[in-house]
Amino acid sequence: MPSDDPKNQIIKAAHVRFIHKLFQSQFDVVVENVTTIPRCNNNFIHFVTFASPIASDLVISGKPGAIAIPAGTAKVVCRIGNPAAMFNHAVKVENTVAMMQLTRQALSGLDIVPRVFAWSETGEPSGTGWILEEYMPGVDIESKFFTDVPREAQRFVLSQMATILKAVQDFELPPKASEFGGLVFDDSGDVTSGPFAVEPYNGPYPDMESMYKGMLQAQLVEADRSRVAQGWKEDGLRDRLDAFAERGLGGILTKDLPEHVRPNLIIGDVVVANLLFDPDTYKVTALVDYDCSHTGHPLHEFFFSSFSVNYCVVSAESEVATALFDQFPSPLPESKPALGTELRDCSAPQWEIMLMFEEELDKFGAARPSSIQGAKKTTEIYEFMSEICPFHFVMDRWVENQSEEKLQTCRNEQRVILEKALAKWGF
Repeated sequence: MPSDDPKNQIIKAAHVRFIHKLFQSQFDVVVENVTTIPRCNNNFIHFVTFASPIASDLVISGKPGAIAIPAGTAKVVCRIGNPAAMFNHAVKVENTVAMMQLTRQALSGLDIVPRVFAWSETGEPSGTGWILEEYMPGVDIESKFFTDVPREAQRFVLSQMATILKAVQDFELPPKASEFGGLVFDDSGDVTSGPFAVEPYNGPYPDMESMYKGMLQAQLVEADRSRVAQGWKEDGLRDRLDAFAERGLGGILTKDLPEHVRPNLIIGDVVVANLLFDPDTYKVTALVDYDCSHTGHPLHEFFFSSFSVNYCVVSAESEVATALFDQFPSPLPESKPALGTELRDCSAPQWEIMLMFEEELDKFGAARPSSIQGAKKTTEIYEFMSEICPFHFVMDRWVENQSEEKLQTCRNEQRVILEKALAKWGF
């Protein structure tokens, strides 16, 4: 949603009123200023500055995962969920807070996970929940990472990203949170397994095979409600998809996965834009986004994270996929400039950056696509499931802005992708 959208401005104004009410009416704390960042994809993010530092520790919430605002605090961050974001908002906030708690434990030596002061699953101001959290120092370097950051500083940034991934991979989940899916708090305040926050998936699932079978069924349900996919009922494609779900998926996973896959913490968005840095040393000072976090196969981190350094295995072009799954070419292909100042899925491969990240992951002993058993096949399965109903096929504002001719073209192109994959697996 554009920052200058009139509806957006109305929403932000309601948020500011809510923040003032929360502090001034209930806790007699005067809010001097609320500044909202322009980008509002998954959340509206508000920086809240107090008229004077908190005089003594202030307890806003007694919920699990939250602590008192420490005396001396002059600024906090309030994240309020964007209703337009494609999440299960009933569990998104709780999953985020629980994930932050465990990630803080996993990264205890780094002190880069914001502390949570209060949270609400639903209720005002938007019905999608909110989190009040610690304001973290540091700057965003995404816009200059590829153009202005010296090569050795780039390597230092990538080294720290590798350190973060290694730490969460090594972290042992609590017994109550050892399934695949999301995280919640139980009645005693312990972190336990729960449903995914990212739609359309549910869970939790006891093992990897159950999770992928559940994800496949969820995609078929999405296809049924999509005006574009229309359930893939024409020309027998749905019958082939159902047959693959019943007889194909389990066999592929059994053949290519190790007998036991231990779920990992998956932060799901370890990208340069979600890290804050000391502007002089490039030391990471904060990791600030946990919306897509879950517990899953260690390969999942490379499905969602690292795209900002081009190290993303999902939908990778063949030359990149070969490098990530097998071995980087020598000499490296020439890197074309990234589009604009930010690297996105459609940007040209940045080979030097990708190789540096591979080297740093290897140096720290972090699991990565080339070291994970069955990584290539697992990625193919995940990509295929995602293609059954791409997220924009159920995004009302996208569908409404397309002509019938365009929708039919998209439907036909997607059908070809699905038929090709099914034929490859004998369905």
